[in-house]
Order: sequence, then structure tokens, then C-alpha cells
Amino acid sequence: MSVVTFSIEEIASQLCVFLRENVLAPQIEVTSDTALSEIGVDSFSLMELVLFIERQFGLELPAEALTPENIASVGALSCYCAARLNSIAQ
Repeated sequence: MSVVTFSIEEIASQLCVFLRENVLAPQIEVTSDTALSEIGVDSFSLMELVLFIERQFGLELPAEALTPENIASVGALSCYCAARLNSIAQ
């Protein structure tokens, strides 16, 4: 079984698109550095994001992975996901 790896940038880009298209109001801009709490990502939105990650990247995120550090921004979440995916691929 081969595991596809994704770069932090690829993951961040897909997460930003998902948030823009499915979670956030149209006028809200989101980048890799945007603090999720500042753009209105609440616990329900976070669960949508987690489910997207699981579907899109085949990565299950355990509840203990959802620390304030890991979910501070798209970039932080992308770094965590990339590290997990790369450790699985090895």
C-alpha cells in the first residue's frame, strides 16, 4: 500500500479553500497565518474541518491532537497534519 504525502503548503491551500467555500462568510479572508479563532471558527466549524482532513487526506485526527497549538491557524494545523502523514508514510 502506498501512502501519498502532502507538503505543508498543499495541505494549507486545501484547508483554506475548504474554509472559504464551506465554513466562512464570503467576505472573510483566510490565509495560512490567520488565527482560526479570529475568523469565527468555532467547535462545530472545527469538526467540519477535521472531517474534511479525514476525507481528503485519509488522516484520522484523535481528539488529543486538537490542542490550542495545533488548531491556532491553518498553518499550524497543516504542519501537524503533514508531520503525521509523513510519519505514517515511513
